[in-house]
Order: sequence, then C-alpha cells, then structure tokens
Amino acid sequence: MKRDAAFYFANLGADISRCVSAAEENDNESYDDSIDAAYHTLAYITDRPEAYEEGLLLLRALEYARRDHALPIFSKNLNALIEEYSPLTQ
Repeated sequence: MKRDAAFYFANLGADISRCVSAAEENDNESYDDSIDAAYHTLAYITDRPEAYEEGLLLLRALEYARRDHALPIFSKNLNALIEEYSPLTQ
C-alpha cells in the first residue's frame, strides 16, 4: 500500500527524533542506525519535491543542532512540527 507524503514525513520526524535521543546519549551506533533509517524514509517522498526538500532541511538542522549543542530546542521544535501530521490532531 502506498502511503501519502504526510505519513512518511511524520515517520521521518520519528526517525530524526531517535537520532536526537541517540546523540544526547552519545550512542553513535544507534545514531548511525537512526540516520540511515531517516534517509531510507526520506526516499519514500522523492515524488513530492517540497516534502523531500523539507526533509533534507530537517536533517541538515539536526546536524547543526548536534554541532551547536542545541539538541533540546531542536527536539522541541521537531515535536511541534511533527505533531501537525499526527492523525490524533487531525
């Protein structure tokens, strides 16, 4: 079954959230697994260029937040963004 871009974008957010958790715990193996999963999920929305670009920007923001020790605020903003795609809020 083909799902829509919103579904995959929400899943991408979950993958990135797992990246944040792994980075905060200094668990490089889990981080690598989660970032791989994020790119795998991102591949499902290549047919929606705007969603794909937003996904790439989220991944870039993750790296900036990680580098700048700003993961808590990034995580808060990520959760607010992904909440919009939750079936519970629609």
